[in-house]
Amino acid sequence: MKDSPKEENKKSKILSVAFIAAIVVFLLVIYALWQITDEIVLENKTGFDQKGYQLVSELKSESTTGLMLVLTFFGSALFILPGYFLLAGVVYYYTKNRILSITIIIIGLLSRLLLFLIKNIFKRDRPLEPLMEDVTGFSYPSGHSFSSFALYGLITYFIWKSNIKTGIKWLLSVLLILFAISIAVSRVYLNVHYTSDVTAGFCLSLIWLSLSIFILEKVMSKNLYIK
Repeated sequence: MKDSPKEENKKSKILSVAFIAAIVVFLLVIYALWQITDEIVLENKTGFDQKGYQLVSELKSESTTGLMLVLTFFGSALFILPGYFLLAGVVYYYTKNRILSITIIIIGLLSRLLLFLIKNIFKRDRPLEPLMEDVTGFSYPSGHSFSSFALYGLITYFIWKSNIKTGIKWLLSVLLILFAISIAVSRVYLNVHYTSDVTAGFCLSLIWLSLSIFILEKVMSKNLYIK
């Protein structure tokens, strides 16, 4: 049954407002990322980083450190990259769309390349005296923060594309977001990243996630399948 012209007009207005809001948020995220890069990384203003570290350092204890070491693993390449392959497999199982699944894997691999390129542009040194061993690479932006929000954001996107109940969708979405935030916080707590690193990683992930979803929507709209 088709919607009446009045209902279609109402839906069109809602979509227009949502689109404008998304554009505004997108521009604000770009501006925030530019401000962090310019004032904190390039001009070396440390106030924001110091406040962030002081805030999480008040939580320090042996048990909290152990928890943070566990959380930080779920933002590492050892977990994130297999996570993209697993997500691609689950999506293929339900959609039988190989191009869509391959696109997810390509997005995951390109996200690692993007991180490598940006880190090697800024070459920011990590904080001294980290609370974990074998920390290598540059500090800005945080790969754990970027990768966590990007992957778990993508999972959230597919959750909302599914047919499960709305209440469960909200519950899973909130849990995934909180989990990604916890991983980002763990990087500051363990003193392997500055607060600005994880904040920039979050901003960058929103930009990357927007681009990824745009591509995935295009793939699905064309109904491309490989038998």
